[in-house]
Amino acid sequence: MSEVYTASGAQSLNWMARGACRQADPELFFPASSATGPAARQVELAKAVCAPCAVRAACLAYAAETRPEGIWGGTTQAERRAAHRRPARRRFSPPSMYLVRAAVTGGTPAAEQPVPPGRAIR
Repeated sequence: MSEVYTASGAQSLNWMARGACRQADPELFFPASSATGPAARQVELAKAVCAPCAVRAACLAYAAETRPEGIWGGTTQAERRAAHRRPARRRFSPPSMYLVRAAVTGGTPAAEQPVPPGRAIR
C-alpha cells in the first residue's frame, strides 16, 4: 500500500470511496459496546463486511494512525489499542501491520509475530 499525500501534507482518503462498507448501514460499524449480546453480534457482522474489502489494509492503517471509534479495517478500537501497546522491542513495523496480518489470517493481533520491514504479509 502506498501512501498518497495532498499538497497540504494530509494523507489522501480516496480509498474510502472503494470500501465495502459504503454499501452497508454506517450504524453497523459503531456498536454501543463490543462485550456481549447484540453488540457482539453487531461487531461480528461489521467484521464480515470488512473481510473481503479491497481497501481493508488502507482502512486499518488509517485507523491505526488516527484511532477513531468503531470498526475499521476489520478491527475494533480495543483490538487496535492492544496492538499499539505491544512492547517496542517486538515491533519491526508499524502497529497497523500487526492488525492487517491478524485481520487477514483471522488470528488475534497479540498472537502475531512481528513483520520485518520490507516483508510481504501473507
